[in-house]
Amino acid sequence: MNRRLKILLAVAAVCVFFAVTALAYVHAVENRRMTACNALEIVFKDSLKFVSEEDIRNYLSRDYGSFIGERLDSVGLWKMEEILRSKSAVNDCEAWVTDDGIVHVAITQRAPAVRFEKDGYGFYADSRGCIFPLHKSYTADVPVVSGAVPLNAGASYKGEPKTGKEREWLRGVIALLDWIDASRTWKGKVTGISVNEAGDLVLTLDGMGEKFIFGRPDKFDYKFSQVEKYRSYILPANEGKPYKSVNLKYNKQIICRKDI
Repeated sequence: MNRRLKILLAVAAVCVFFAVTALAYVHAVENRRMTACNALEIVFKDSLKFVSEEDIRNYLSRDYGSFIGERLDSVGLWKMEEILRSKSAVNDCEAWVTDDGIVHVAITQRAPAVRFEKDGYGFYADSRGCIFPLHKSYTADVPVVSGAVPLNAGASYKGEPKTGKEREWLRGVIALLDWIDASRTWKGKVTGISVNEAGDLVLTLDGMGEKFIFGRPDKFDYKFSQVEKYRSYILPANEGKPYKSVNLKYNKQIICRKDI
């Protein structure tokens, strides 16, 4: 077989391939024009419990309307995705149809990294610094920061903090929690985190009655090393009697008070 004939056969094969593909596509499109939607299948890509399958069905029923019985090619998949992404606990979703008449929706929930409690209400923030509301029937097992939390977010707020200063503070708190979780010494030892009226982070530690005033969420290595110095030198010098508060927010100082 000469070279020219080989080329002609190769071109013919490519043409046949594209012709078959085009016919298959046309058949699929026509099939979808003739096939009605008969079911909704929902898949969760994580094990969180902020939204249920019933919640997703209710969101779509209320905000999209009925689509069972519609032709597959007329189902507004982009609209479904837009509706579901607008829900506070939904981080992302993907909707598609299959030729058997099923609309599929895959849900990724927003994973909280911390819960904040202030002024009688609460809200979550994820690891990227996005705030979203608590869920009415499910509480995530995450660290809690309470008190005078300097975030201007109501109970139903969703999105990033409103100011650069607030975003910086929230990033610092998340970094602190990550630091503690990665520490072989302190993981599981921080029993409480709050914010006092001065805006300082205040930590309580397992087996210790003191309130450790950390100030801003920064310099974690240094401040926790100051806790170690307090336990190793200052506390024994006070005959093992704990102080009420131990202020670590000032550079190269540990200020201990017997009253708060």
